[in-house]
Amino acid sequence: MVARGGIADDLLFKLADDIETGEQMEALGQTLGFKVAEINRYTETNNKGIRVTCKGTRDMLFDWRQTVVPCDQHIRLKKALIDTKLAMLADTHLKETPIIQDIYSEKISESLTVQQCREKLEKKYLNQLCKIQMKPWDRNDYAEFEDMHTVVTMVKKDGRGKDTKKKEILQNSVAEIFSTKVNGKPPARILISAPAGRGKTTAVAKMAYDWVHRERGSALERLPLLFVVKFRNTSQLTSIGEAIKSQLLSDVHDLTPEGLESFIRKNQGICHIILDGLDEYAGISSSQRSSESNIIKVICLEEFPECRVLVTTRPHLENFFDQDDLPRVYTKMWIEGFSRESSCEYINKFFASTSIPDRGRDLEVYLDEQPLIDELVKTPLFCLMICHVWSEGLLDSGTTTQTGLLDKVNVFLMHYANERSKSSVKITQEKLKEVIDQLGEVALTGLLDDAKQLVFTPHDFRKVPATLDMACELGIVSKTTGNITRLPQSNETTSTTIEFYHKLAQEHSAGKFLADQTNRFLLHLKISKLDRVLRKIQANICDYENLIRFAAGTDNILCIRIMKALLKNSFLDESERYRILLDCSSETKGTQGNVSSLVQRCVNAESIVLKSPTVYTVVGMQNLPKQLKRQL
Repeated sequence: MVARGGIADDLLFKLADDIETGEQMEALGQTLGFKVAEINRYTETNNKGIRVTCKGTRDMLFDWRQTVVPCDQHIRLKKALIDTKLAMLADTHLKETPIIQDIYSEKISESLTVQQCREKLEKKYLNQLCKIQMKPWDRNDYAEFEDMHTVVTMVKKDGRGKDTKKKEILQNSVAEIFSTKVNGKPPARILISAPAGRGKTTAVAKMAYDWVHRERGSALERLPLLFVVKFRNTSQLTSIGEAIKSQLLSDVHDLTPEGLESFIRKNQGICHIILDGLDEYAGISSSQRSSESNIIKVICLEEFPECRVLVTTRPHLENFFDQDDLPRVYTKMWIEGFSRESSCEYINKFFASTSIPDRGRDLEVYLDEQPLIDELVKTPLFCLMICHVWSEGLLDSGTTTQTGLLDKVNVFLMHYANERSKSSVKITQEKLKEVIDQLGEVALTGLLDDAKQLVFTPHDFRKVPATLDMACELGIVSKTTGNITRLPQSNETTSTTIEFYHKLAQEHSAGKFLADQTNRFLLHLKISKLDRVLRKIQANICDYENLIRFAAGTDNILCIRIMKALLKNSFLDESERYRILLDCSSETKGTQGNVSSLVQRCVNAESIVLKSPTVYTVVGMQNLPKQLKRQL
């Protein structure tokens, strides 16, 4: 039997009987999305025995039905038959089924059809989402999706739907994310996890790009509607309808969030939703459960259960998906970023086009010796930036931490801005430090805000407008001005937003400011700026690991202060407390400040169990006593 609303067994039996030739069966199989190897197996089944049968064709149709939500099966099969030039069979067996064009003529609101909605989304994605700026210092250099090296792996499930410890690489990387099947079916929910900067947002942009261009063979090729929502532009009370309306369809005046949600609820088979950046969503850590947004219900499969939904996040929130039935519901994927082979290929290609091709090999040797810098190379953006900084001679064996690397990146941006500037007044090291400090104050305020603010307005920089202009010139932040179709109680027709080139850049600036403020006033205050911040974030300190690492990496004395606070944090279990402590110590320089001796004093256990060690943990372990290292 088949689920209510889907294609009945009898129809598939009759259709299989009426497909006359192997060529027709193979063409239909390709259109339905089967791979050549799979089609060959169905063909072999047809040819088994004394005479040719349609058993393989029936198996193929039944297997296909398992991968499509019931409400979408008739439309998808009829469209496939017509595309395969089997229109007579489509008319015979699916006469009452509307063709896909009828779906596009359906109204979402009085003024908006599905076709018009798709066109608006396509324009929005091509003009904004799919424009991934590769070089912060070059506003006209965008990512080429055809040249992506992103590696995506999937956690395999057993026959009961439980995660195993095995991973498999998706052969076509990002293009195969929505095509993936688990136990013969496409998962209703997908979780993509990766550290900061590894390429989650770029992967999302690539999926939107494939949808816009109806990439042949992609699971998104025939999907009418794809809604991509950025968590950074929501609050903890924003509904899914409000998020889609405000971010993607704000110019449709008669469309209401409730009306949009109602349409999706009735047409879940023609819509996919991508929720990008769960770690940037204030609602995920809100204690106000009674007033939580229905976005949480979408994530938990309570809302839109037949609509396919993909969520991206940083790794520290993976445990959210371990509760209740979510482990069975979600298929977990991981973006590995550049493989070692891909990064070496990129580095060699970069330096081959310069006058110093041998410098590429020198950089590879340096990366082999610097695990923290090598970790950033897995991110395409930072791989590119490291190549530029290395080629300018600004990077050497003395730079061993990510804090130090991002300091050097800022110096590179300063040199580039000065070379490009027509003004006789150049940016100095002192001025750069002042800019980073003032940017850092705004950056820190945003990170500590309940909404985890990553998108700013000129109002946020009202005290330092000249600093904002200089930061834009440097490429540390960028401005985007867009038209507003309706702004109540205002004559404004445009809106300007400001973002750091990467969240790590915001966290780095905030860490530098925090360190500067703490050092400047530490002697005058019993409770420093750092102490107040650590107290504020202690309950969810895992959300701020990069911030405290960068603060620790700026000054060893501050690192010691942070580690002391971590030891008193009752919100962390022992394993997490020691892991974050070691992560922070990885950013320290030399032995100044007695960081190593403090780590040894702090870690007085006979053995430590580290459940989820990171590359930072491994580097930080060098500060542990030798005996304890052996007992980890």
